[in-house]
Amino acid sequence: MNGYLTTSVFLISAVFLTACGGGGGGSSSSDSGRSSAVANNSETSQETQTGNPETVVIAGCEVDQYQADMLNKVNAARASARSCGSEQFSAAEPLAYNCPIEGAATHHSNDMAEHNFFSHTGSDGLRVGARVTATGYEWSVVGENIAAGYDDVDTVVQAWLDSPGHCRNIMDSRFSQFAVDRVDANGADYENYWTQVFATPR
Repeated sequence: MNGYLTTSVFLISAVFLTACGGGGGGSSSSDSGRSSAVANNSETSQETQTGNPETVVIAGCEVDQYQADMLNKVNAARASARSCGSEQFSAAEPLAYNCPIEGAATHHSNDMAEHNFFSHTGSDGLRVGARVTATGYEWSVVGENIAAGYDDVDTVVQAWLDSPGHCRNIMDSRFSQFAVDRVDANGADYENYWTQVFATPR
């Protein structure tokens, strides 16, 4: 399955870094119709549904099984050193699932599905930092990977790991917490929209 990748990073100095595996900025277009897309974004502060109804509890959060599976996959990736493109990463500590930041992931996946777009910038013009702030979570660094049209956790995580920018977010040792949401769409360009959010509290 073909995929789209973008990545952006916001640092304390308000520097914006982007890398993309198909287009520029925070989004890219598909090679063929309703295939799939992925993109990522990170910021540093200056101060779904999958059809599987099974739920589990992680760190006091009730999540769907696919969310638990993705946390396990991401942590398995972080457990070993790896190259993300030309950049080498050491193994990183595992991430903890975080309920509040899941709200930011849910908001953005719903927004993309309902308004039929694929970008880190929401229909309201806001980006991941603002979405996480709106949950009440006080962050020092946040990141976001997005994807669309992937059928399951295995394929979307592999697509992110195969993209240097998304791989960097997954391997970034600055992050300590994580959440994800997938929203199925009707009448949009893609059948589903995924958002991963990474964060570390202030």
